[in-house]
Amino acid sequence: MTQRKIAAVITDALGDRVVVGEKELEHSIEGHFESIPKDLILELLEKVLRDPSEIYRDDRKKERIFNFFYKLDRSQQFIVAVIKVTPEGAFFASMYPTGKGVRNAHKNYKKVKL
Repeated sequence: MTQRKIAAVITDALGDRVVVGEKELEHSIEGHFESIPKDLILELLEKVLRDPSEIYRDDRKKERIFNFFYKLDRSQQFIVAVIKVTPEGAFFASMYPTGKGVRNAHKNYKKVKL
C-alpha cells in the first residue's frame, strides 16, 4: 500500500471526510490555478465541498464519484471538485473551472439533493 502525503482532511456537505492528497492538489493547481497560492486553493476547495451549489453522482464505475459544483458570486462561473468514494474512504481527485454552467456530461449523472 502506498503512503500518500495528506494536505488536508475536509468534511463535505454529504458528511464524508475527504482526504486531500498533496499530489492531487498540486495537479489541480498546476493545471488550473497556477497563479493562486496553495493555502487559498485549500480554502476554495473547502468552500466548494462544504457549501456546493449542486452535486452530481456518477454511479457507472465501481467507486462512487461525486462532482461538487460551486457557483462563484461575481463571475457566475462554476468550479467543480471531483471526489471518489471507495471502501477505504473519500478522496479528492481534482478541481477545475467549468465555465458559466454545469457541463452537459455531468448532467447525465444523478443529481444529489442538498
